[in-house]
Amino acid sequence: MRVFALSDIHVDHEANNAWIARLSNSEFQEDTLLLAGDVTHDLSLLRATFEILLSKFKNLFFVPGNHDLWVMPGSDSNSLQKFKDIVEICERLNVKTQPEYVGTNSGKVWIVPLFSWYTRPEEGVDSLYLPKDKDNASLDMWSDNYLIQWPDTAIGKINDYFLQLNEKHLSISCDGHIISFSHFLPRSDIIISTADESKIFKWPHRNERFNFTRVAGSKLLDAQIRRLGSSIHVYGHQHRNRHRHLDGVCYISCCLGYEEERLNGEISPDILLPKEIWNDSVESLLVGE
Repeated sequence: MRVFALSDIHVDHEANNAWIARLSNSEFQEDTLLLAGDVTHDLSLLRATFEILLSKFKNLFFVPGNHDLWVMPGSDSNSLQKFKDIVEICERLNVKTQPEYVGTNSGKVWIVPLFSWYTRPEEGVDSLYLPKDKDNASLDMWSDNYLIQWPDTAIGKINDYFLQLNEKHLSISCDGHIISFSHFLPRSDIIISTADESKIFKWPHRNERFNFTRVAGSKLLDAQIRRLGSSIHVYGHQHRNRHRHLDGVCYISCCLGYEEERLNGEISPDILLPKEIWNDSVESLLVGE
């Protein structure tokens, strides 16, 4: 049994839907996929994508991303209700949103999905904000400003609400390794490319006024990862793929992203498969890169 990481598959786009369909129907039948959010805002398409991936993988774990919680104009729902609807769909299909052991008796690993959101710099010191030239503080190009709709009743700071859902899982007793995953980023030093990565991954964003770090994630998520004792943390959201060892944790992202990002080199254009991060045949975390 192997564990694979993938995120930001955006199956609303035909090329991405075809990429998912092309994944082998036989190669992953004993394996687990961690799907770290941003599948689609369309619940029918989300359900259909889950069913396709469940036919290819033995286990499918999922946490929603911001795109999944978009509410289209004219809907009488809101993003919190949509989150609950998605969790209910996952429960009906046996898509896992709660911690669970996977693997054989000799090589089990504990998978822990972590719900989260992002903190904007004006919302708290846990923001991952980094200053940038020509920064547009209004983020008027950010679709969440128009398509994320929280209910009128106060639920407090959104990120705190989602992180609180994780609290009951943070003191688990586990023999062996813990792999956690979230959609949003847990620290700012995995945002900017290293010198070596700059040959493949471009920064800043092609819209020079857009500062992704305003909506990247939260330092409080990293605090939960460390309380949990994760060996690996998988995340998505940025559409930039990373593999970093930092302070005892390996941070991995494998974003499919948009076809245009792959074609222009913002995401590695030769991505063919989800990223393998665990293999119980060698009882090993594949984190040596």
